[in-house]
Amino acid sequence: MKRFSLSLSILLVLAVFLLNSCSGLPGGTTTPPPGNANFTVTVTDAPPTGVSFVSFNVPITSASLTSSTGAIVNVVTPSTPILLDMIRLQSDSAALGTFQIPADTYTKLTITLGVVNATFANTTSATVGSCVAGDVCFLNSGTPGAQIITFASPITVIGNANVGLNVDFNLNNAVTTANGVTIDFTQANILTIPNAPVTTGNLNAIEDFTGVITTFTGNNVTITSGTRGVLAGTVTSTTTYTGISQGSNPACGGTPNFQCLNTSKTVSVDGTLSVSGVVTITEVDFLDTPDVDEIEGVIYPTSTAGVYNMIVSDKVNVSNNALLTALSAGAKIAVTLDTSVEFDVDTRSLLVSTPSGFTSSSDLAAGQEVMVHVKSATSGTLLNVLTDRIVLRYSRVTGLVNTVRGNTFTYQQASLPAFLGAFTTPPTVNTVTGVTTFDGVTDIAGLSNNDSVSVRALYLHTNTVQPFQAAKVRKH
Repeated sequence: MKRFSLSLSILLVLAVFLLNSCSGLPGGTTTPPPGNANFTVTVTDAPPTGVSFVSFNVPITSASLTSSTGAIVNVVTPSTPILLDMIRLQSDSAALGTFQIPADTYTKLTITLGVVNATFANTTSATVGSCVAGDVCFLNSGTPGAQIITFASPITVIGNANVGLNVDFNLNNAVTTANGVTIDFTQANILTIPNAPVTTGNLNAIEDFTGVITTFTGNNVTITSGTRGVLAGTVTSTTTYTGISQGSNPACGGTPNFQCLNTSKTVSVDGTLSVSGVVTITEVDFLDTPDVDEIEGVIYPTSTAGVYNMIVSDKVNVSNNALLTALSAGAKIAVTLDTSVEFDVDTRSLLVSTPSGFTSSSDLAAGQEVMVHVKSATSGTLLNVLTDRIVLRYSRVTGLVNTVRGNTFTYQQASLPAFLGAFTTPPTVNTVTGVTTFDGVTDIAGLSNNDSVSVRALYLHTNTVQPFQAAKVRKH
């Protein structure tokens, strides 16, 4: 059964798999067997160095395969491009779908990209390109040429098989810094496959997929994101339920459980994706019950007291506000605090109690991922959102390991994105045994000095002892 809505990104990943993972039939025969092949795909990102990106959205507009007979197979041609936020994928994995392709022998793949939009923080004392010192600026690739991959030998796709793979998008190979900061898709090795294809069991994890429950039947749940598409999965007897417990109106009345599941509620879910395309939801985190207008993104303070800027990563637009409808991932908005603002922390299952360090505007800092309730929105130079509730959610941070001790490790300050600001001591990442998940290593003991590591973590800027509480640790 198809569990995900189709995405242009699926073919991008499929093509790389075909190039690297399949081969022709014995004896040079390229006649394929009949039938179709099932492919399940996830994508991750290898982070860039030397540039402090706040967002990096890659749109794919079309993709096609060319068979050995010269026939063009148009796989996906959507009405609007599909965006992947590569900053989020430094620590997370994106589930792109399970789909079928006819068994055949293929010789090349053509992929068309739209304009790649990114936002970077110029934390230097000089102008970088047209971005003045201290500013946060947009960057785009122009319109890239068609990406054509000609296979070294004809590739035969075998029918009646389940194959899953993860593809890594290497930002470092797509970004050049020789003359300012530019995005260049003529560079080599932008896409790689770090691991062998998976043919049985689970392929990867679904992580922090946020949206509104649009259907709920039996144990089957469909969640629709304002920016990331649709996810359909199944809850089981082992699914855990969490929710924001602070404030005057805690999610699910303070008792999140299976009975709280219903349509028109905003949730964030984790799960596993099997190689056959089945999503099993392992955790449901209730954010708003019922759903309300929300915008999530990365913040950074401005010079105006009480006003903050945000680069949008997700949204919930229950009211169908036209200003929010036009808002896309990567957009820059202004956030103004109401006279009375509630500060909450979405700990999920990471911590048994709410940590200190996020109770007032003085705890807001650049690099924090937050979700703001939209009390009102007005147009201007930037869309301005007035908020009366701010929820601290997981940030994505990448740097080099300094030291490892017990359940914690420290980052080398100079390796962190510069827009995070200065720390008085090497910032510490705390992990929780049995809760924090590891990718690339079995546990924290597998980390060493100078390892490149990304975390998905609560960023408590004013907690000078342990500013990062990590739900996920990925060694690159």
